[in-house]
Amino acid sequence: MPSQFAGARPARRPLRAAAWAGAGCLTLLLAACGSQPRGEGNYLLDDIDAQRTLPDAGWEALKSELPPVPTEADVLPVENLSRNERFRFGVDPRSIQIAPGLIVRYTLRAVSDMGAENISYESVRCGTREWRTVALYRPGAGWQRPVHDEWRPLLPNTIQHLLRNGVLCSGGGPAGAKASDLAYRVRHWDRYADAMAGRNTQ
Repeated sequence: MPSQFAGARPARRPLRAAAWAGAGCLTLLLAACGSQPRGEGNYLLDDIDAQRTLPDAGWEALKSELPPVPTEADVLPVENLSRNERFRFGVDPRSIQIAPGLIVRYTLRAVSDMGAENISYESVRCGTREWRTVALYRPGAGWQRPVHDEWRPLLPNTIQHLLRNGVLCSGGGPAGAKASDLAYRVRHWDRYADAMAGRNTQ
C-alpha cells in the first residue's frame, strides 16, 4: 500500500531552491547597500583613525570660501566657564562647517569688558584635541591670514576647549552629521558641554 506521504518530497526542492534564491538576493542587496557612497560629514567609528590626521585645507583653498563677518546679532552666545575670563563669546551658526579630518570650522566673536572686538575663523580637530586660527577679521580690510595658523593643543578653561568638549565634538569626531546639528548644540551649549559636569576635560 503506497504511503500517504508519497509524492510530498519532490515539493521540498522548489522550496529549498526558493530559499537559496532569497538568501542570494539578500546577500546582493546588502552588498549593494554597503557599496553606496557615504554622505558628506557622516563619519563612522571605523573611519576615525583614518580621518584623524588628514590635513586641513590651506589658506589658498579657504580664502575664497570664508564666511560672512558676523555682528552681535548674528552670533549665539557661549559662556566661558573660567571665572577670570573677561570676554563675552559668540559663535556664528552660519559659519559652522564639518570638514574632512574630523574637523569643525566656525567663526568666533569675542568682545572684551572694555568693548574691544576680536573675530576669528577657527578649526578644531576633534580627534586630536587641537585647534588653529584660519583667518582673522581686520576692520576695513576684511578677513586676513593670521601670522600663526599652526595647530595648537586645546588648553583647559579656554573657549575652544569648551566648544570641543561635547558641543562641536563627541566620541573623537564631529557631534553631528550636519552643520545644522552642531548649530543646535551651540544654541543649547549648556546641555552638551562636557566641561559643565567636569567630564572630558583633558
